[in-house]
Amino acid sequence: MDRINGLSDDIICHILSFLPLKEATSTSVLSKRWRYLFAFRPYLCLDDQEVGGGERLIDFVDRVLAVSGNFPIRNFSIKCRMSIDTGHVTRWMIDVLKHGVSNLDIDIIAQDVVLVPLEIFTCKTLVELKLAGGFDAMIPDHVSLPSLKTLFLDSIWFYNSHYCVLGKLLSACPVLEELTICGDSWQNPKCCRNVSSLTLKKLTIMCTERTDFWDMTFDTPSLAYLEYSDLVPRHYPFVNLESLVEANLDLYVHDVSNPTNLIKGLRNVEVLELSSHYTSETFYAFREAIPVLSKLFRLSITTDSRHYHWKLLPILLEKSPNLETLVIKGPLYDDRYVREYGLSCPVKVLKITEYGGTFEELEQMKHFLEKLPCLELVKVRASAINDKEKSRITKYLLLVPRSSNCDIQIKFL
Repeated sequence: MDRINGLSDDIICHILSFLPLKEATSTSVLSKRWRYLFAFRPYLCLDDQEVGGGERLIDFVDRVLAVSGNFPIRNFSIKCRMSIDTGHVTRWMIDVLKHGVSNLDIDIIAQDVVLVPLEIFTCKTLVELKLAGGFDAMIPDHVSLPSLKTLFLDSIWFYNSHYCVLGKLLSACPVLEELTICGDSWQNPKCCRNVSSLTLKKLTIMCTERTDFWDMTFDTPSLAYLEYSDLVPRHYPFVNLESLVEANLDLYVHDVSNPTNLIKGLRNVEVLELSSHYTSETFYAFREAIPVLSKLFRLSITTDSRHYHWKLLPILLEKSPNLETLVIKGPLYDDRYVREYGLSCPVKVLKITEYGGTFEELEQMKHFLEKLPCLELVKVRASAINDKEKSRITKYLLLVPRSSNCDIQIKFL
């Protein structure tokens, strides 16, 4: 203990930053010198599961911020699952901005919506900003986030109505690399949603409401990863996805939807996942727009409906001359038609994630092994209620006719 007391406050604070908050706080009883040292950690991660919720959390956060003075806070994180008064959250955000915070992560359940302070949108030190739990915001006329690289917004409502807030935000983030937007709607105006950024590398859009048909633009020449779940709008006026490596799509179309430009923009993708049967139906309905996917080496399709139609798969295989791995996420629902996949189909690895051993699944497996001549490995994740069922599934799978070069691996859940 004497050796530790001989260290400077800066070094002790650095050591405390590696401890869980509860343990770091307990050091305050050691001596008068140690009473508030825990509050000078550059990384403050506060969780109501550790310090308690309600008034206890409010008192604790107020005490930590009060004694920290002008000490810099690099990371400030609050996760609260118990409802608290919203005014305190806004006040805490303003306070940590004065400490030069670089990473700000607020995930709370509040009694009412939390207002995002205007100071957030002109902060020069923010590198990572994550807001989740029902925030309302009004973007000021002047926005500047010169250091921001990661932006995560979950269930945020913007009051601005005379322009696309997403475009406004992105234009103010010259070094932004990762953007995530989740929730129902972003704002009220009926305008084109403009995702435009020269630096953006990872984009996730998860919209759950699916009632908004307004246009969407993707001007993201550096984007490498796209996860996109939404109702397909009337039009994608401009799509630039030249650097796209991986795309995970969950798209739902309406009568006025037109994903043509988005589908064409996928031509350079290397890993593609169609994560719902609605997405497969969308691609099939607009199959004329599917480009040659010369770089695609891994394709995943989700068969989450008994009415899944396999009619898209032959088209995708024909358009993917270098495809190596095909993943089917979901049961092998029966295909009512016998489909040809082409003798030149290059797929070497077939992965089935949910195999139950029914007759129709076995017939579909036979069809795949017959029509995919280059297969070298079939990996099956199966489910069975007992050892007898495992034995039956294994026996019939291994009896399926296949090339001598094709190996079947079975793993039971």
